[in-house]
Amino acid sequence: MNQVILVAHGQLGKEMKQSAEMIFGKLEQFHSIDFYSEEGLDSITDKITNKMKALNEPTLVMTDLFCGTPYNASCAAALKNPQLDVTIVSGMSLPLILEIATMINQQSIQEVASTLPEIVGQTVKCFNPLNIDEDDEEL
Repeated sequence: MNQVILVAHGQLGKEMKQSAEMIFGKLEQFHSIDFYSEEGLDSITDKITNKMKALNEPTLVMTDLFCGTPYNASCAAALKNPQLDVTIVSGMSLPLILEIATMINQQSIQEVASTLPEIVGQTVKCFNPLNIDEDDEEL
């Protein structure tokens, strides 16, 4: 069974999971790892490694920032454990978490990860009142 680990600064991973569950329902395959300012790279790498080994399933690790400590630690954990099937993606957002939830059981981890960059452009929208049709003004 495919698994997802959400790793981010502070408790963002845990909060993302809880927010996604408000919309999607229980996400049993999703796990979060907190990272605090008093922790270092080695500490978070150990937490990620332990979770990856405990799951021992194909795993998508979603981190908040590219090249941030959670991302770097996730990469380090994957490199130290090549026997594990792990794919790492940065750019965590609630829309992406929900998209992952819809795909995680139907596609491989690599397929899910390769789809995410395409989805990002669909999830970022800017409100422009000049684009409202006259019919929409009644709303």
